[in-house]
Amino acid sequence: MSVDLNQTYIDPQDPTYQPLLEDLQGNILKGHERNYSAHIFVNFKSEHEAARKWISHFGENFVTSAKNQIEYSAKYKQSEGTESGSLFAGFLLSYKGYKALGFDLKGKSEKGKFPCWNFLVGLQSLAVQQKLEDPPLEEWEEGFQDEIHAFILLADNDRDNLEKQAKQVIEEVGRVAEIVHTEVGIVLKNKKGQTIEHFGFRDGVSQPRFLKEDIELAKKQGTDLWDASAPLELVLVKDPFGEGEHSFGSYCVYRKLEQNVRGFREAERELAKKLRLSDQDIERAGALVVGRFRDGTPVTLSPSEQNTDTVPNNFNYDGDRDGMKCPFHAHIRKANPRGDKNDKYQTLEEHRQRRIVRRAVSYGEMPNARDNSLSKLSRFENQLEHLKELKVQPASGEKVGLLFLCFQRDIFNQFMFMQKNWANNQHFVNYTTGLDGIAGQGKKQIEGQAWPKEWGKDEKVPFDFYNFVTMKGGEFFFAPSISFLKNISAIAVK
Repeated sequence: MSVDLNQTYIDPQDPTYQPLLEDLQGNILKGHERNYSAHIFVNFKSEHEAARKWISHFGENFVTSAKNQIEYSAKYKQSEGTESGSLFAGFLLSYKGYKALGFDLKGKSEKGKFPCWNFLVGLQSLAVQQKLEDPPLEEWEEGFQDEIHAFILLADNDRDNLEKQAKQVIEEVGRVAEIVHTEVGIVLKNKKGQTIEHFGFRDGVSQPRFLKEDIELAKKQGTDLWDASAPLELVLVKDPFGEGEHSFGSYCVYRKLEQNVRGFREAERELAKKLRLSDQDIERAGALVVGRFRDGTPVTLSPSEQNTDTVPNNFNYDGDRDGMKCPFHAHIRKANPRGDKNDKYQTLEEHRQRRIVRRAVSYGEMPNARDNSLSKLSRFENQLEHLKELKVQPASGEKVGLLFLCFQRDIFNQFMFMQKNWANNQHFVNYTTGLDGIAGQGKKQIEGQAWPKEWGKDEKVPFDFYNFVTMKGGEFFFAPSISFLKNISAIAVK
């Protein structure tokens, strides 16, 4: 029986979905839930037969299926977070990677066709750079300026095991490919063990949910104002080279985003002064930028942190049409309008179709940590001395940020639409909104974003707050089916 991609509320135990989950790579329908990760970017050498043979071996022995990942997640919860030592592995290809491996991507047959044009040209292309208002290629980090054919993702809760496995993979793939760049990711956490990012805010709070268990958890908050569930078609597409009706994959956007933490916090303090906030209320300045307080409380729901273990997510902006609680340019309002009625061109359902499945992780040590325990966090890079000799380039000093990674069925209509038409569009959602304070890129076109002086009161003050996140490089990839990876040596080439 074929799978209906319009379906949500997926039960992994349902036999209908077993073939799909066995052939689908993990980290797509659900995050891999490991604290440490190694990102390895390679460029295949001219002899593609040897490269294909290695990929087949890696797909057979390393790549983690969605089925296995879900089973691991269940064991991890049952062990109350003590389960460790289970390596997660993923393998993704760029369009140039497919070509380097000898695949015919321009044949007359529909097999092997990638309908997503952004994937075909890549993140490095001038056309994409201009649409996203990215920095020019010569300003990217050196490793990302090279042609990248594949992205290997390894992750584990056991740092020693990850070091051992990453070293082995780098040595093996190095026989058939050049290691052009590597990144090291680490999940930052606050005192409560909740995931945060370098600016100190809760991270990964509002994600599309596909699986029954995850949707049931979200339903406990209610779904009358916001339903986090999503159909499979939001993120899955048929694998163009897959075999059978259960072979699916997903397009991936990878971007290294450097965060200027010192600049952000200085501007946060300046905004607080501009708004004349008291010492007890100073956290609201940052909340207005992000749309949530550092503990995750949505500023549209409350003028202060609520310090609850469960972060509120059942909300929309119907009660804040004038942006007097949450500004129109706040990051979460720009990136997910939730049916904002100020948008005269798109409906709630159209907003929901733009969502991406975000799987980001931080890199670098957290400077001046709000939570003192974080400043004592042993840097993962120091545990990977062997990898440093193999072209790992860990962040140093205050070079910190986010390894942004997201999945979707269509890069143009999801990530690129969100970045170009929402985050960078200074006239969304209203004509004089300004840039997204976190993700917005581009030159200022209007005079100052407007900030509510008092929560819910009809008075705003102008202040510029943006450009504290810089894109340092990346690429567009496709996460193919596991059966494709296993059988890649047998698939006909041009």
